[in-house]
Amino acid sequence: MKTKYGAAGCAAVFASILVLLPALAASTITEREKRDCQTDYKRYCNEYGLGSEALRACMSRSIKKIANACVAALVDAGEMSQVQADKLRHKTAKVVKKKPTHKKVTHKSSHKKH
Repeated sequence: MKTKYGAAGCAAVFASILVLLPALAASTITEREKRDCQTDYKRYCNEYGLGSEALRACMSRSIKKIANACVAALVDAGEMSQVQADKLRHKTAKVVKKKPTHKKVTHKSSHKKH
């Protein structure tokens, strides 16, 4: 009998830990992230819970649109490395480069026929 109760107790503790992990992850959001990413979070990813993996994925997908201060806060908090942020932000910049345009300059001759 003791074995059944012991196993049930362990299962209950394990289940409690699994339930609490997302809550603990949400509490690890830094003050800087709250301050610098609030607008971007509301604009692009507000359907995802704070501290969730889905939110991290959404912010990564939206990285080209979010403010520089928010990117810096995410890097500072360890949500991504600076190298990752740079790669994600500049991925489209390489694709969108425009060719330089050169206009042909014509000079009018100042010679007059006499």
